Amino acid sequence: MKLRNKLFIQHSITIVMLLAVMYVVVNYTLSKSMIERDTQTLGQYYSLHRIEALKIVNDKKISIEQLFSGTYAPLIASHLAANSNFQVQLFDPEGMIIGDSGNKEDLIKRSDIDAALAGQTASVITEGENSKLLIYASPFVYEGKIVGGFRYLLDLNKHEETLSAMRSWFIGVALGCLLIALLASYSFSFFIMRPLHALQQALKLVAIGDFSRKIVVRSQDEVRELADDFNQMSAALQEHIELLHYEQSKQKKFYDNVTHELKTPLTSIIGFSDLIDKMERMDDIRTCNVYIRKESTRLLQMVEDLLQSSLKGDEAWLVQVERTDLAAILTDSLRILEPTLHKSSIMTTLQVEPCEVYADPKRTQQVLFNVIENAIKHSGCTELAIRLEQQEYHCLVRITDNGKGMNEQETAALFVPSEQKLNRPISTHSHGLGLLLCKQLMELQGGDITVYSREGSGTEVVLMFQVESLPPQVLLQN
Repeated sequence: MKLRNKLFIQHSITIVMLLAVMYVVVNYTLSKSMIERDTQTLGQYYSLHRIEALKIVNDKKISIEQLFSGTYAPLIASHLAANSNFQVQLFDPEGMIIGDSGNKEDLIKRSDIDAALAGQTASVITEGENSKLLIYASPFVYEGKIVGGFRYLLDLNKHEETLSAMRSWFIGVALGCLLIALLASYSFSFFIMRPLHALQQALKLVAIGDFSRKIVVRSQDEVRELADDFNQMSAALQEHIELLHYEQSKQKKFYDNVTHELKTPLTSIIGFSDLIDKMERMDDIRTCNVYIRKESTRLLQMVEDLLQSSLKGDEAWLVQVERTDLAAILTDSLRILEPTLHKSSIMTTLQVEPCEVYADPKRTQQVLFNVIENAIKHSGCTELAIRLEQQEYHCLVRITDNGKGMNEQETAALFVPSEQKLNRPISTHSHGLGLLLCKQLMELQGGDITVYSREGSGTEVVLMFQVESLPPQVLLQN
């Protein structure tokens, strides 16, 4: 769901909830106000009826007890209710209704009468079969004694009709307000989403390398800040990309120069090697050997400089992935390392099966050399087992030694860049690249390298190669 729709729904729900709360509050307040007004009116009527009742007692020369008797009470109740819209009842000190101006069946003793006989004014709301009544009861005190009381029954049906009309009016007004509010909310969300939509389109252009789009927002709010931040980010990305292009150009020049410099000593070495076959004098042969050693030393120094440059991030590895026989590469690499293994008294076992993978043969051999030489130099092993196994989508090379192994901290630090390792010296014999270089070369080929080690139980290095060719963009990302 789009953000605009979410905002619209959220505003709609909020407005509906507010209108519902307002409806409940207004309905309750109005109903309560009407009841309080009617109760106050009945109380005023009671004061007038008390005076009139006392006047009747004085004019007819009857006692107050006769006033609240079955003889006079019905007549007095009818007289008092003649000019009112409510029913009047009189009750005696025992709580019995002795006079009633109406014909309602609501003549039973109720709690309001008990409260009135206790000296309190009481009002209750009760519902009959087809009506809703407000009952008001008040004691009649004469010479400090409660001799009976007046009770009024007011029909609330008209109140309900008034409240029903009010509800209908309120619902109509609320629906109109809701419609206006929703239209305003929809328009407001449109104005909010317009710059965000422009920002979305600009981000799509940034994703394909186009940084020309700039977002202009005239409002002074968070959207304006977001647009300004995006414009700054776009400008910064464009600047960084231009800087990367410059660095790539600089690295190309560097490697061109290195290639040219490497070519010179190699040419000299090959030339002197050809001359040795043609010379007979021992002095001339020794001279050629001196030059060969000198040029070889210079070539080695240049290689060391190249490795040092890679530590600074100035060297980019290039791979050429092709379908190749991994078993042949593994067998050839062990043959080259056989003198070194024999010199270190390390017994080697090799188990291979035909397995063709997509890899760079030269880089793969470089990884194998590095891993095996690490085992020779650092593990202290006497046995080295190498096994090549093919799985459904991968080929795995497992190189296992019986050396001293490593703890978890040492294993975790194998693939940490050298510049992030504390107190690790870099010399001409140890460049700090190690397995990090192997991991970079394996990932560039679409593979991976994993090390499993336990202190005192040896180390296993697993090289994973792809059996299927990976898309060019995946290798490019690596």
